[in-house]
Amino acid sequence: MSGRNAQERWDAIYDQHRASGDPDPFVALSEFLPEPPATAVDLAGGTGGTALWLAANGYDTTLVDISPVALNVAEKEATEKKVSITTTCHDLESGEPLGSLWDIAVCCNFYDPDFFTQLHTCVVPGGIVFVRVATVTNLERHSKPSRKYLVESGELKDLLTGFEPLSYVEDWFDNRHEARIIGRRAVD
Repeated sequence: MSGRNAQERWDAIYDQHRASGDPDPFVALSEFLPEPPATAVDLAGGTGGTALWLAANGYDTTLVDISPVALNVAEKEATEKKVSITTTCHDLESGEPLGSLWDIAVCCNFYDPDFFTQLHTCVVPGGIVFVRVATVTNLERHSKPSRKYLVESGELKDLLTGFEPLSYVEDWFDNRHEARIIGRRAVD
């Protein structure tokens, strides 16, 4: 799907959202989350539930998403909650680099193999990445997301080049089969 079509699709979805929602427990409850102060980026973070939580807990946080509508929801809620986040409208599938490095990168419910192989370019040496994405096993119970948005069994570890896995699991979580990895970027 081209960037413009993807943006329009996600804008239409997020147009129904009035609030950011809850933070992802995969991140918020993790023993591997470094203590602030630290920089963090929530990639394909939608309306920013996790980004806002990170910011409220002392992290210098950037939210990246393809949808300006989603980013507007996050900005409005950040103002209401009196927390500071930076928002960046960016198509992660474009291949264009983000041009920044963070201590923590979060990427949940987004799958692009080319982006994952370059994710290390967004994280400082020694930094932490949190990635969670549905696997093809999810199709046993659900028709969506379709196969093109699902990771093969064992594939996620191989895609995240430059990271040492601290935690990796593939299992059913809340009736959704996911691959979840927390990794540390290799120190060059």
